[in-house]
Amino acid sequence: MKPKRGDGLAVLSRLKRYEMENVALEMVEVNRALSEIENERHRLMEQLNDRGDPDAVEATRVVSAFIRNVSETIHGKEAEAERLRADSAGIHDKLNSLFADAKRIDLIRRRRAEARQLALQEAETAAQAEGFLSIWMEDRS
Repeated sequence: MKPKRGDGLAVLSRLKRYEMENVALEMVEVNRALSEIENERHRLMEQLNDRGDPDAVEATRVVSAFIRNVSETIHGKEAEAERLRADSAGIHDKLNSLFADAKRIDLIRRRRAEARQLALQEAETAAQAEGFLSIWMEDRS
């Protein structure tokens, strides 16, 4: 086996690792965005619960508008979170696929390196055997 072929596999392996790192960074960004959405939703729910006296007549219209606004914002955030969760699942699948590819490449590279090493050892053993046979033939003569 040619050494250049092994070098190509090493390059391919590094490329897969680089792709995996980029996808992992995407996953981190999606998880960060989901966390922000959840924190904002939680904060809005607290604001909704902590709002002043809803029984006051003058506050009814303001509180109603506030509740409607917060509810719409929460629904929008939930829709965005759902989209991000779907993206996260796709990114996770992509990361798993890249990891499996990288492992296959590493396995092939390792097997080829072992095969090259074995062929080298067999060639050395054959050369030694030929040398010993040559010496033995000379000694017999």
